[in-house]
Amino acid sequence: MNTSSVIFEIADTNTASGNPGQADGLFLSADRIFLPGLLSAHVLTVSWQFSTGTSLVDWIGLYHIEENNPLNYIDYRSFGICGQAKSQIEWKITWDHMDEQQDIANVNFRYFSGVAGSVRATSENVLVYKDAHVVIKGIVCENLDIKNKEFCVKVEYSAGCSYTTNVSTQTKWNNLDFRFPSDRSKELTITLKEKRKCSSKVIGEANISIANIVHSNNRSISTSLRPANGYSLLNTTIRIYCGFEPAERKSVQDTMRMLQELNSEDLQASYRSEGSSTSNNNYTKSLKSTTTSSHSNRNSWQSNSSGLNLPKGWEVRVDRHSRLIYIDHNQKRTTWNPPVVLEREIEENANIPIKSNRRTVINTPKMSKKDLPIAVKFVQGYDFLTTLYKKPEALNVYNQSPYLRYLIQKLRRNKVEFRELENNKELMGFLNMFADSTQPLPKGWEIAIRKYDSQRFFVDHNNKTIGLLDPRLPMSNPEQIQIRIRSRSEPPKHHNAVTDDITLMTLDINRKSKELKTLVKAMMPEISNKICKQLDYIKVRGDLGLLQYANDIDFIKALSLMENTETNTAKTKFELKSEYFYQALQRSGYAQGPGKIRFKLRRNNLLNDAYDKILAVDEVYLRKYKMVVSFDDEDGLDYGGPSRELFFLLSKEIFNPYYGLFEYSAVDSYTIQISPMSKLVDNYHQWMTLAGRVIGLALIHHCMVDTFFTTAFYKIILGEPYTLEDLRDADREFYQSLNWIKTHKIDPALEMTFTATKEVAGRLEEVELIAGGKDILVTDGNKDQFISLMLKWKIEKNVEDQLKAFLGGLFSVVDREFLKIFESSELHHVLSGSVEIDLNDWRKNTEYKGGFSDTHPVIRWFWQFLFELNNSERLQLLQFVTGTTTIPHEGFKALRGSDGLKKFTIHRWGDSNSLPRAHTCFNRLDLPCYPSFTLLKEKIRLAMTESVSYAIE
Repeated sequence: MNTSSVIFEIADTNTASGNPGQADGLFLSADRIFLPGLLSAHVLTVSWQFSTGTSLVDWIGLYHIEENNPLNYIDYRSFGICGQAKSQIEWKITWDHMDEQQDIANVNFRYFSGVAGSVRATSENVLVYKDAHVVIKGIVCENLDIKNKEFCVKVEYSAGCSYTTNVSTQTKWNNLDFRFPSDRSKELTITLKEKRKCSSKVIGEANISIANIVHSNNRSISTSLRPANGYSLLNTTIRIYCGFEPAERKSVQDTMRMLQELNSEDLQASYRSEGSSTSNNNYTKSLKSTTTSSHSNRNSWQSNSSGLNLPKGWEVRVDRHSRLIYIDHNQKRTTWNPPVVLEREIEENANIPIKSNRRTVINTPKMSKKDLPIAVKFVQGYDFLTTLYKKPEALNVYNQSPYLRYLIQKLRRNKVEFRELENNKELMGFLNMFADSTQPLPKGWEIAIRKYDSQRFFVDHNNKTIGLLDPRLPMSNPEQIQIRIRSRSEPPKHHNAVTDDITLMTLDINRKSKELKTLVKAMMPEISNKICKQLDYIKVRGDLGLLQYANDIDFIKALSLMENTETNTAKTKFELKSEYFYQALQRSGYAQGPGKIRFKLRRNNLLNDAYDKILAVDEVYLRKYKMVVSFDDEDGLDYGGPSRELFFLLSKEIFNPYYGLFEYSAVDSYTIQISPMSKLVDNYHQWMTLAGRVIGLALIHHCMVDTFFTTAFYKIILGEPYTLEDLRDADREFYQSLNWIKTHKIDPALEMTFTATKEVAGRLEEVELIAGGKDILVTDGNKDQFISLMLKWKIEKNVEDQLKAFLGGLFSVVDREFLKIFESSELHHVLSGSVEIDLNDWRKNTEYKGGFSDTHPVIRWFWQFLFELNNSERLQLLQFVTGTTTIPHEGFKALRGSDGLKKFTIHRWGDSNSLPRAHTCFNRLDLPCYPSFTLLKEKIRLAMTESVSYAIE
C-alpha cells in the first residue's frame, strides 16, 4: 500500500472535553506545555474512558494537529493500554517531540482501535512551546506597615526592561501584564518604593532568578525583602504571581507594518511626553535615534543608532516590546538574530541567495551510517586513535580534559546524538584541530566570522545550515577498510529503513532472549512456554521468524515487558559520571599492575602500621600497582573484602576528631574538617599526607570511607570557590553571625574590627585578617570584604599548612583532573556513599542460592529480623557481610565484589548448629536453614557482633 494515500478512518470519534467522569473520550492533564531547555521534560497524564468494548491491541498516538497520515505519528504507546476501558498513563513530552527549527507546535493524542484501525477518540489540542515570556500577573507585599502610606513596585529585568505599578495604599497589585524573556541566566530585581509628595524613597529590594521561576512547580514565588538604609523590615516578604505565554514571532508583513507605526509622528510625540507610561526601559534613546535616522536617511537603509558593526543593507530597530529587530533589505527579510559578518577575503561571495527554511512534517527514515554527520563518522572511524596520536597538540588537549574525553567516548559508543553537542565549543574546537586548512572548502561552503567576538562559523549553502565544525575533517579510506575486513564475508545489504529496523530489532531480541525468558516466566507464567518457543524460533530463522509473530498479541505483550524494564533501569547522570570516572582511571593505568603492593597490618595497631607502610611506598607505585591487604594472624585472601574493611577501619581512626587531626565542624554536626589544633600533633604534615593518600587510594580501588566532610572541603578538593551558604549546614551559628552582618546595617557602636579569635592551649588569641586589621572598623562599605576574609580564615587560612599536606597526599595518588567531572555533592557520594538503609531496595537487589528463594520461610524470617533492627544494627550486619557500612549512592544494586558489581547474596549452607559466615569479597552470607525465628536471631546477632577476623576453609 502507498503510505502517502493512507488517511484516517473516522469511526465514532469523540473529541475529549470536560471531565473524564462525564463522557467517553481521551483526556489530558494540561493544554499547554513549556519546555525551557534541551534536557527538560514534562510528564502529561493521558486518561481515557469508553463504555463499549476495547481490545488488547489498541494504541494511542501523538500527532501534529494537521497530520492526516496515521503512520506519521510523533510518538505512540501500546504498553499500558492493554484493553482497559478506563485507565491512564504517564507520557513524557520532550524536545525530541518537536521539529529542530520549530519553537511552537500544536499536537493532540488519538486513540486507535487495534482491530478496526480506526480512531476512537481524539484529545483536545496541546500547545507545546520552547520559547516563552514570563508574565507577572500580580504582586503582593506581606507583613508591611502601610498606615497612611502609599507604595509602588518596580520590576526590572537584567537586560534593562522594567515596569512600575500604580501607586496603592494596599500593597497589592492585581491584573498586571509585565512580560519578560525567559532567559534563565537573568534575574528580576523587585524594588518597593514609598511614594511621597515630591519624590519616592526605596524601602527594600529583592532578587528572583528567572531560572527559579522557570523550574518552580508553583506559579507563585515568595522571597524576603532586603531593607534599604534606615528601614527595619521584619519578616517582610514580597510574593509574585506569574505564568508563561508563548513568545510571539511576527511575520515579515506584520513586522514591517509595526515598524512604520513606530516611525509615525504620533509615536514620536508619545516618546517626548515624560512619565505617561508605566513601562520604562533603557532602549528608549536608541529607539529615538533609530526613528530619526530612518526619517532623515530613509534611502540609505542603514542604521547608525545601535552602535553595532552591521553589513551593508542591514538595519536594526527596536519594537514596542523592547526587542531588537534586524532588517535585511537585500533579501527583504527580518530576523531576531544579529547578522554573521563574512570574512573580508570571501565577502564578495556574500550575495548568494539563501531561502528561508519551510517548517514541514515528514516521515523521516532512520539515519543510515552513510548519512551520519561528518564528525560522528570521523570519531567512530577505525583510524581515529591513530590520527589522534599523530597530532601531538590535539593529544595534549585530549589528555588534559576529562570532560572532552567523556564526550568523545559517548560519541564513539553512540550514547549521545551529535545534534546535542554540535554547539559545544570545546568539542568542536578539538575536532577542528584535525581539519586540513590547506585544502579548499567543499563546493557550496564558506567561512564566516562574527566580528564582535571573532567566532568562526562554517556556512553550508547546500543544506542552508551554519555550524562550528570545519567540514575538512579527514575521512577513512574505503579501500583500506575493505582490505582490513577482506577475510570476512560481506554483510547483506539492506535496501530500505524498514528492513534495517527489523534486522536491528531481531538482533536486540536475540541478545536479550535469556533475560526476556526470565521475565516472562516470572510475570506471564501461563504463556511462558509459548513465548520461549517463539524466541527460539526467531533465533533460528532471524528476520523471517520475527515477521511471522509480528501480529501475535501474546508476543507483543511479552516484548512490552522488556520495554518497561529498560525504562525503569535507565542510568542517572551521576551513575554515568561514576562509570566514566572509573573507566578513565582504568584507561590511565591506575591500579592495573603489573606488580602488587602487599600491606600486612595488625588490627590492634592499625593506624601506626598504616603510617609506616603507606607513607613508605613511592607515589608512582601507589597509583599504578594493585593493592593486597591482609591482617596479622588471619588467613584471608583479598578479593576486595579485606581492602574495603581496611578503608572502613582506617577512616574511622585517622578522621576521628578525638585523635586531634580533624574536628567536628560544629557541636551539632557530624561533618568534619581539619582542626587548627592539629599543628600540635607530632609529624602532623606526614599524618595529613597519609589522610590524603587514604582518600586517593579509596577512590582508585572503588572503596568508600566512613566519614563525611563539609561541603566547603569537597569544593576545595575540586578547586571550586566556596560561598557563605556552604557553612549553613556545617556551622550554623557561625553562618548566622556572618549572614546577620551581611543583611543588617552595621552600628559603629559594635566596634567590630578585621580580626578573628582562635583558641591556643586553652587561651584565646586575636588574629588579624589583613595587615593592621585590629585598627580597621567594619562598616557597611567594607563588610563584604570582612565576610570574605572571615570565610577564608574559617575554612582555609587557619589550617593552610595542614590543608596543603592533605591535598598533596591526595593528588600524589589521583590527579585532580579526574575528579573535576563531579560536583561537590557527587564527590561526597562517591567517597562516603550513604548510611541510610532502604530495606525495600536491599531486598529487591538480593540474590538467593543453594535452594533459598524470596518466599522461603528462613528468608522471610531473615527480612523480619532486619525489619526489627535499628539503622545502626543493620549497618553492623552489612559490615559483617560486605566489609563496609556505607552504601553506594545508587543503592544496593551498585555493591561491588571482587571483579565488578556484585549483589548481596544469601546462600544456604551448614546445619542449624552452625553460625552464619560471610564472604566479604563476594558480598555473600552463608545462612543455615534454622528451624525457628528465635534461633535465627540469636545466631545472626552472635555472628555479627563477635566475628572480627578472616580465615580460609
